[in-house]
Amino acid sequence: MTIRSPIALGVALCVSGCAINPQTGQPEVAASVKTQFNSIFNSEDPCSNNDRNIGIAVGVVAGGVIGYLADGAKGAVAGAAIGAGGGFLVGHALDARRCELYRIAQANGLKLASAPITQGKPNAGSADKPTTVGLDVQLENKSDEFVAGSAELTPQARKYLSQIANQYSPKTLMAALPPDATAEQRAQASGRKVLIVGHTDENDSSLGVDVASLSQQRAKAVAKVFADQGVPVQNIFYQGAGDTLPVAPNGTDQGREENQRVQIVDVPTEADLQQFLSARTADPANYRFANASTTSIQEPSSVARKNSVASASPDHSATAKQPAKPRSKPVAVAKSNNAASAKTETNADQSAASNGTAAVAPQQQTTVTASDAGASGYNFGGTPTAGSGIPVRLGSSPARSSFSLISNANAGAPMTLNSCLGDRPHVASAVRNLATGQVLNVRDYLPGFYGAPWAAGMGGNLVALLDVRVPSDAGSPVPQPELKIYKDYTGNVSQKPSYSARVPVNVYRGSDATLYRVFVDGPMQCMDLVVPLSKPRATGNVYYTNRSVDYTASGNFALR
Repeated sequence: MTIRSPIALGVALCVSGCAINPQTGQPEVAASVKTQFNSIFNSEDPCSNNDRNIGIAVGVVAGGVIGYLADGAKGAVAGAAIGAGGGFLVGHALDARRCELYRIAQANGLKLASAPITQGKPNAGSADKPTTVGLDVQLENKSDEFVAGSAELTPQARKYLSQIANQYSPKTLMAALPPDATAEQRAQASGRKVLIVGHTDENDSSLGVDVASLSQQRAKAVAKVFADQGVPVQNIFYQGAGDTLPVAPNGTDQGREENQRVQIVDVPTEADLQQFLSARTADPANYRFANASTTSIQEPSSVARKNSVASASPDHSATAKQPAKPRSKPVAVAKSNNAASAKTETNADQSAASNGTAAVAPQQQTTVTASDAGASGYNFGGTPTAGSGIPVRLGSSPARSSFSLISNANAGAPMTLNSCLGDRPHVASAVRNLATGQVLNVRDYLPGFYGAPWAAGMGGNLVALLDVRVPSDAGSPVPQPELKIYKDYTGNVSQKPSYSARVPVNVYRGSDATLYRVFVDGPMQCMDLVVPLSKPRATGNVYYTNRSVDYTASGNFALR
C-alpha cells in the first residue's frame, strides 16, 4: 500500500472546514471555523453538549486517519463514521451527567463548577492525545450544609446531595447508555470509582479547628449519601483535605468561601484514581500565611515567639502581639458527635505514616532528650532576625498536568513566599475506601524527598532531618520527619542527639525549587529548607531564640 502525503490526508479530512496557508502550503483551520469551534466547544452553557461534540470530532479524525491509511479516501469516510459513533457514546454520557448536575445546582441555589478529567501524557504526539475519562466537580459549601461544628448533614443538604449522588449510581449511568452498548461498556458504567474530598479554608485552622479531622468526617458523611443512592460502597473513596488544596486566594472573603467546598471525582478504575491523585497540585499563591504578595505579616516579639509561631487574629488581619496556639495541643472540634471517630481516624493515619504509608496526624509528638532543649543555649549562628525573616523564591507555579482541572489565573506567576515565622501547618487526612477503611497508598515521591536524610552543620551543631518524604500528590498527607539536633557536635558517630522530635511540615512547590517547611517549637522555632529542583543540595534558614534575642541562621544542607 502506498502512503499518501500528510498534506493530502489533511485536505481529505478537512473537507470544507480547512483552508490552505499560502506561505506554508499546509492545511489549517479557517478563521470562520475557529469561531464556530469556540462557540460549540467552549460554550458557557453547561448543557451545550460540548463534550459530545468534542467526542464526535476526535472520533471522526481518529477513525478517518485509520480508515484512510487502510483503504484510501473510501476508507477515510467509513472510518470517520465509525469514529463519530464511538466519540458520541463517550461524550454523551459526560454531557448528560454534567447538564443534570447543573440543573440540580440551579434548583437548589448551589455554586457548582466542573471540568473534564483527561488521561494521557502531557505534550504527547497527535496519536497519543489525552482522552476524557471523567468529571471533577467542585461544589461550594452552603452555610447551612452541616450542623455547626460537626459532620452532621442538615435535612436540606441531604436532599440535594442525594439528587447529585443519584447521577453517579450504576443504574443512572447504564440508563444513559444506548441500547446497543457492549457488555464491556456496561461493566465500566457499574464499576466507576468515586472520590469525595472535603475542603476547608485557612480561617478554621487559624481559629484552632482541627480541619483535617472535620473535613474528613464531612467527606465521609457525603460518601455515605452516595452509598445510600446505590453507588457500590467498595467503589467509593473519601478524604479530608483540610486547607491543603485551596483553589482561590485565602486572603479574601470570596476566596475563602470558594475554598470551603466538596469535591466529587469519578474515573473508570482505581489506577485512574491514583493517577489523578498523583497529579494534584496546589498554587502556593493561594495560601494566605505563605504568600509574600499578600498583606505582610508583622514580626512578633521575642517573648511571643519563643515557643510558638506567629498567628493571625480571627478576622485574618496580621498582628504582632497575637501568639499562636501551641501546635503540640491542637484544639479538637467542639460540640460534635463525630469528634471521637474523627480523632480515631486521624490517629490511624499517623500509625500508617510510621509504617511508610503517606499519612499524618495533626499532633506533634516530641521527645526531648536534653533537660531543657527549648531554653536558651542553642546557638546556630547567624544574625538577629530582620523584619519577617528571609523571603523564599520558588519560581512560578508548577505546571498542571493533563490529569487535572483547568489552570487558574495564577498559573505561571512568579512566587515569593514569606518565611515560616508567619505560617502554620496545613494538614490533610489520607484517601480511604468507604467499604474497608483502608488507605489508598501513595506510590510516587518527589525527587530528593523519598526517605533520604538531609543534614548540615550550623554553629557547631549538627542538624539532621530523617525520613524526609513528600508524595507527588500535593493533597496527600506529608509524613512527619524526625528532626535530630546534636549540640556541640564533635564528629563522634556514637554521640546521642540532644533533641529529637517528629515535627509537622508544609510543602510548597515551584518551577525552580521546593520549599520543605519544618515547624519545631523547640531549640528552633521553624526552618525553611529550600531545595532546588536541579541540585541535590539545599539552603536551610533556621529561626531560633537565644537569650531573648531572635536569630536567623542559614546553612548548606546535603543529602546523606
